[in-house]
Amino acid sequence: MSYFNPMNTPSLTLSLLLLVAASMSAQQKKPIEMIIGPAWMQTFGDMYDGKPRVAAIKGLSVDLGEQWRALYDTETLRLVTVYKGEIKWGGTPWTGAHGSLIQLQNQAPLIVTANGSGWADGEGSLDDKRPIPGHGNIPHGAFTGHYRKGQQVVLEYTVNGTPVMECLLRDGDSVTRALNFGKRDKEMTLVIADEKEGFEISADGSSAKSKSGLNLSASDGVKLRIDTKQAGRLLATIPAGKDDLTARVTFARNAEPKAAEKPDFKSLIKGGPAMWTEVVTTKGQISTDEKSPYVTDLVTLPETNPWFSNTRFGGFDFIDEDSAALSSWNGDVWVVKGLKGDWSELKWQRIAAGLFETLGLAVVKGEIYVNGRDQITKLIDLNGDGETDYFKVFNRDVYVSSNFHEFAFDLVTDKQGNFYFSKGGPVKGGGRGFDPILPHHGIVAKVSADGKTFEVLATGLRAPGGVGVGPNGEISTGENEGTWQPCCKVNIFNLKNAPVFLGTEPTRHDLKDAPFTQPMVYLPMDVDNSGASQLWVPDHAEMGLKPGEMLHLSYGASSIYRVLPVSDAGGRVHGGVAKLPISLQSSAMRARFHRDGSMYVLGFRGWQTNAASPAAFQRIRYNERAGLKVPEKLEYTPKGVKLTYPVTLDKELAEDPTSYGAQRWNYVRGPQYGSGEFSVDQPDAAAMEKALLGESKKQKTRDTAKVLSAKLSGDKKTVELEIAGMKPSMSLKVSYDLEDEDGNVMIGNIHATIHEN
Repeated sequence: MSYFNPMNTPSLTLSLLLLVAASMSAQQKKPIEMIIGPAWMQTFGDMYDGKPRVAAIKGLSVDLGEQWRALYDTETLRLVTVYKGEIKWGGTPWTGAHGSLIQLQNQAPLIVTANGSGWADGEGSLDDKRPIPGHGNIPHGAFTGHYRKGQQVVLEYTVNGTPVMECLLRDGDSVTRALNFGKRDKEMTLVIADEKEGFEISADGSSAKSKSGLNLSASDGVKLRIDTKQAGRLLATIPAGKDDLTARVTFARNAEPKAAEKPDFKSLIKGGPAMWTEVVTTKGQISTDEKSPYVTDLVTLPETNPWFSNTRFGGFDFIDEDSAALSSWNGDVWVVKGLKGDWSELKWQRIAAGLFETLGLAVVKGEIYVNGRDQITKLIDLNGDGETDYFKVFNRDVYVSSNFHEFAFDLVTDKQGNFYFSKGGPVKGGGRGFDPILPHHGIVAKVSADGKTFEVLATGLRAPGGVGVGPNGEISTGENEGTWQPCCKVNIFNLKNAPVFLGTEPTRHDLKDAPFTQPMVYLPMDVDNSGASQLWVPDHAEMGLKPGEMLHLSYGASSIYRVLPVSDAGGRVHGGVAKLPISLQSSAMRARFHRDGSMYVLGFRGWQTNAASPAAFQRIRYNERAGLKVPEKLEYTPKGVKLTYPVTLDKELAEDPTSYGAQRWNYVRGPQYGSGEFSVDQPDAAAMEKALLGESKKQKTRDTAKVLSAKLSGDKKTVELEIAGMKPSMSLKVSYDLEDEDGNVMIGNIHATIHEN
């Protein structure tokens, strides 16, 4: 693999050859240079003792210049490896592959350490005492963030209550590990290196060397020693003390180590010069469409930029009326300004890079929070140049594994400032079945407004592409067809009823006896094959919709649906959806309402979707002249349904039963991938039992239900349909072909679910 840097500073910039292949045919694959910067958060693999391993699930790679790299495990606070070499590409956002990791090519590392804790606990033990060995944060330590000053990266964490800052300094082939400590109540011990041949230590503990040529020196006050419990392991001890202490350990192989000067940590954490100095200007595309109910304008993305950044944005929020922040699947955050003007100059600034698959973003009181697979990060600009200098951990309680599929979707807040997101299950490559399950796989999570508490609100999810928070404590999420999920659906529950179980048995977790909370509505694959976020219409919206209405976004179908809830006698919500006439250039992942009353929609193409383009950020405006003619209310009656429209209907067509059609069918929820369609009127017990043992998607039995009569209300807006044999069904499709009183044609469908009372 070759590396080049168009800025011609190879020692200062991590310039990586990326093969972005998601949703592309072999003929379409092309290499893209993406300059990530000096810090990069991902799951990484490497070589240890001649074998590949998962080196760090929540890893932070640091670029030391001239192809020198270091890797930290931020869960165990361990320096995993330092080496000179390349990487082998993997990871779904980078290659499209399922199950492969980004591999560090460290077959001949300067140093390497075995998996486990990087620091001893208060009792002096290095044993892995995490509740789930190999996963989660060590009990006696916490990663709290990292700083960037130019190309220098400083890690910040605590060990046994002591604040620690750490940076790596390279001089040729020597690397110095510099650490700054606050008050230390006890002596502290950290892991330095693991070598097969072991080490010889000088009498005063200030230097060490291995038979394979690793030489080390330590600054005053630091003592190197051999671990008596693990062969070949070198440790360092830091004395207790009330005053700050800066310690250094320097490494070199087959040479004398050249120690770097003691760094000024106070200076390193004050912010530094901007890295992404160029502002990219694009011109927005304002639609001249005067016929459609919804007009779609395009916020042109900075696809051509000096850093070859891939602009597949998966999260956004408004900072103010004129600007928004957007986060990308490949870990960038950008700010766009100029939304309030005529869009002739949209100015894009890259403010952060190197984050971990950031598919959610929220702005709270002007501050930007980004949700990645590893943590929620607060982005802080320390010196006012617009770029992020301090990547502060807001919450990182979430358990993750190395599985490719456990995406962290969305980031939304409620009126109290609490944060919500959803987490995918560890689906195996190909989509069927699951890898080993951890406690936070397939959940909806709530993080308190101060970031201190993490709560599971829902379990039993497979691929919940987004969440929603309603005005009255409603929590919602989309879902994707797969194992234990017969089709896509919209889930909704109330916060006061949490936690709830939403159907996928392998991700049930602690809710062993909890009943299955049925979805609001099941959605067939031709309606939604990959659900995303939901949102509620605010009072100030000018979208032809009523305040408090719920919308559902389909990533897979690149569509937006009006949700038509129906409450039954027991207070349970079921109902249907009707597609809004909105044309999108890419998928529908996230949406927010702007203060001007319009709605902005963001989406990209990364897995199964019909999205026309790789990514798009669009503004949706309501065209009152054309008017919206989609049903606004759904009701169930003992004999059928009532549909209410926002316009007056032509009476002759509205009361003609042949203007309507109805179909109904059921699914089988079970361990197979998805479900076929099964008769409601003539249940085939044998076929449904067989569907529990093998895939049934070829089964397509829909009952045609005759519409017996249609009665129009006095205001000519509500039509009551009598449907033959009206009964509960997982899917009810009602079609209509009508006209309003002005002769405008109205053709559409409602897809609904009717639960048993």
